[in-house]
Parts: sequence; C-alpha cells; structure tokens
Amino acid sequence: MKYVIVICLFLMSFIGINTSVYAGTNNAEVTQLLVNSDVDNNKQEASVTADETSTKDESSLTLLIEPIADYDLRSRLPLILREGFLLEYWQWIGVFFVIILGSIADKTVAWLLKINMLRWLKKHPVFHNLDTTTLRPLGLMAMALVWWAGLSLLALPVLAWSIISIAVKLLVSLSGIWSAFRLVDILNVFLMEKVSKTVTKFDDLLVPMLTKSLKVFVIVIGIIFVADNLNVDVTSLLAGLGLGGLAFALAAKDLIGNFFGSLTVLLDRPFHIGDWVVIGDVEGSVEEVGFRSTRIRTFYNSLVTLPNALLTTTKIDNMGARRYRRMRTMLSLTYSTAPEKIDAFCEGVRTLIQLHPYMRKDYYHVYFNEYGAASLDILVYVFWETPDWNTELRERHRFLVDILRLAKQLDVEFAYPTQTIYLKKDHGQPESEEQFNPAMTQDEAFLMGKQQAEVIVNKTLGEGIKPGPVIFPK
Repeated sequence: MKYVIVICLFLMSFIGINTSVYAGTNNAEVTQLLVNSDVDNNKQEASVTADETSTKDESSLTLLIEPIADYDLRSRLPLILREGFLLEYWQWIGVFFVIILGSIADKTVAWLLKINMLRWLKKHPVFHNLDTTTLRPLGLMAMALVWWAGLSLLALPVLAWSIISIAVKLLVSLSGIWSAFRLVDILNVFLMEKVSKTVTKFDDLLVPMLTKSLKVFVIVIGIIFVADNLNVDVTSLLAGLGLGGLAFALAAKDLIGNFFGSLTVLLDRPFHIGDWVVIGDVEGSVEEVGFRSTRIRTFYNSLVTLPNALLTTTKIDNMGARRYRRMRTMLSLTYSTAPEKIDAFCEGVRTLIQLHPYMRKDYYHVYFNEYGAASLDILVYVFWETPDWNTELRERHRFLVDILRLAKQLDVEFAYPTQTIYLKKDHGQPESEEQFNPAMTQDEAFLMGKQQAEVIVNKTLGEGIKPGPVIFPK
C-alpha cells in the first residue's frame, strides 16, 4: 500500500509540473503574438512589453519548479546527473533510496516492537489475548517521518514537494489514528482484567462502552487533524455540520433513541453482563451492551439483538438479580400414613434444609397443608442461595433425592391418583411400625426423624461440607 502511495505522489507531481509548464508556454506564445501585432505602431513599446511579459512568465514558471533547498549538493554532482525528465536523475536516485530507507525503518521498528511485545507479554500474562503486532502502526509512522526528512534534502520542485508533503502528512495522521486505536485496545484488555476481579458487575458493563467512546473520540479528533493538515477550513466544516444537525437528528431518531436507551441502561442498571433476564418474549443471558443494541444469548444458544430504545419501554424481569431461588411443591403421602410418621417426616425434611449448605436457613415452611383427593399433602416451601442456575439444579436434585431416602427410611409412601380396593383383615401390626408407639410424644417423633435425617446426610454428603459451584470440564 505504501508503494502505491509513492507512485501516486509522483504521478500527481508529474501532472502538476506539466500543467504549469504548458501554462507558461501558452502565455509566452500569446504575448509574442501581441508584440508582433504592434510592431508597426511602436517597436520600442512592444519590445519593452515583451520583455516584461517574458520576465513574468519566467518568474511564474520558476516559482512552480524552484527547488525548496539550496543547490550546494547539486553543484557538486556530475553534469549528466543534472539532466532528466520531470526530475533530475540525481533526484530520482535520491527518491529511490529514501523509499528504501523508509521501508527499512518500517520493518526495523515493527520487528523491534514485536520482540519487545513478546517479552512484555511474558512478564504480563494478563494481556495474553493481545497480538504481537498490536503496535505495528508505529512502523508506518517511522517510515513516513523518514520519507519526510529524506525528501526535504533533495531540493524537489515546489509543486512536487507540496504534493508529497500533503501525502506524507496524511500517512502520518492515518498511522497515528491507527496507533491510537491499538492503544485503546490495550487499555480495554487492562481494564477488563481489573474488573474481572471485582465483585460488582457494573464495571463489566461500563468498560466496553468506555472503550467504544474512546474509539469514537479518536476518529473525530483524527478527522479534524487530517482536515487541518489538508488546509480545510475546520470551522466552516463544523458550522455546516451544525446546520445539518437538525435534519440528521430527524432522519436518525431511532439511532438517537437507542443511544439514550444505552445511557438509561448504564445509569439505571436494570441488569448486568451475565444476568439471566426476560425482556418481552426474549429470555437468556446478557452478553453485551452497546450504544445501539443489547445482545442476549438464549438458552437455545441463539443470539438475539434488541434495540436499546426498546429497553426504556419494556418490562425487564432480571432473574439473575435474585438473591434466593424459590421452590414450592407438594409432597403427597398416602392416607394410610400414620400421624406420627407425618410428624417425623416433616421434621426430617426440616433437618435436611438445615443441613444442606446452599439452602436458606432463616425462612422455610414444611407442614401438613391439606387433604387431597387421594393424598395427604405436605407443603415444602424453601429457598436456595446459589450463584447460578447450574448449582441450583444440582442442589435441588440433592435435596429431592434426600427426601426420597428419608421417606424410605421412615417407611412413608407417596400417593398418586389411583383407586385402590382394600380387603382388610386384622393380621396384627406390621413389623415396620413396631418402632412407633401410638403413645409416642411429639418430641420423640421429632427426635426420631431428626436422627434419621442426620444419618442420611452424613452418609450422602457429610456434615459441615459445602460443595463448590459447578465447574464444567474443559
């Protein structure tokens, strides 16, 4: 790309110089015709006029091709090198070597930056996601500066030098903008690593929007800088943008609505990155919040993009903001279950709640709640304090299986909608009920259920053990 720029520069200089030469030649020819037409009237006056016109044309042509430096170097060169086409031969040779030196500077600076970047990444593993060519634009800037310094020594014509200087300034500006973009990427990685260690999730939402704002700022400043180097009246340009701002606002009202929606999300904080949310008919985890839209990863692993303007008028149900996750269920026991067994069973379930590490200990209900059509219904109303849905499912599974084990130990049967015909005969008390005394006190029933629950938990989980969150294998 840089070599194409150089070729374009010299083509432009060729066109500009030729145009100037032709213009000077045409002016001289016109002047000569005017002089010849007035020879018969006043030869002295015509001669003076021709001399003045010729002097003006030569001055104009000299202004266009006058070198910008002195000719001390040129005077020491052989005569053959002072000839040439468009530029003198020694200038062409100088331009060639300047281009070579600029390319060498580009490759050298890029190589040095890559080596130092590798060393820096080894000392700072936090930035392992960065590419070793992140600072590559600085090499282009070094190349442009070498071109600028080298070409200024070649005593190029004014027109050619003005074109080349504009192109070099443009290359320096573009490489500077590109370098600023890469520095913003480095800042983004640094800040994301810092916020990943914090407890709050607000900074996870703020950092991406901050880096995007910085990139927009870099683009705006870069455009103004390039326009100023190209001698564009920036004040008039900004005034024109101001006059067209109203029309742009009317045409881009949705864009502006999305922008203010993003500000609402940032200030009001209805959710954070990673939260499980329900917005309208969309349900999933928040993956990214931008200036225009919010991206949600559904449980089908699809990615839904919602305009931020929609978030200001739609109900947002943040499931991830729950401190506790509730479960309400009915445990249906058969009508043949003895009252003492119901007391023992309910107390055993309460003990399971106290022993399970993730369950809320200060608020729960386990009671015989109602008589169903075919069962005695026990209400179980409990909460889990888990960091994510995966851990909740695991702990729910553990709790329900422990209830099933407790029912087996206490010989409690669960009911289901059936019709059973019993032919009852008095064959004495079953052996499984011998441990229960009809005259047993409530405290004795509680103690028996508690002992059985402790035995179950000690065998399945272990008292005082709290398993960690779910970790998927890599």
